[in-house]
Amino acid sequence: MHSISLRFSQELTQRLNQMKIRSTRYKVALYKQLNQEQQPDGHKLTEIKAENTEFAFNIMFERKNPESEWRLVTPLKFTD
Repeated sequence: MHSISLRFSQELTQRLNQMKIRSTRYKVALYKQLNQEQQPDGHKLTEIKAENTEFAFNIMFERKNPESEWRLVTPLKFTD
């Protein structure tokens, strides 16, 4: 099972809630830093693909309708 920081998942959810997405399901690709010393703000994962990152895994969010809040549906282990 993949693990993710609870704070990072909450930040992702907040960003999705601010975006104009019309669908009720949304997949986010997560990437990990190739050089572990370059981790921004203690995050081990990022949703930004760059030259110094590699694909880690996808997570899925869903909501009941386009006006409701997003929720994470991928089973994950949460870390501090």
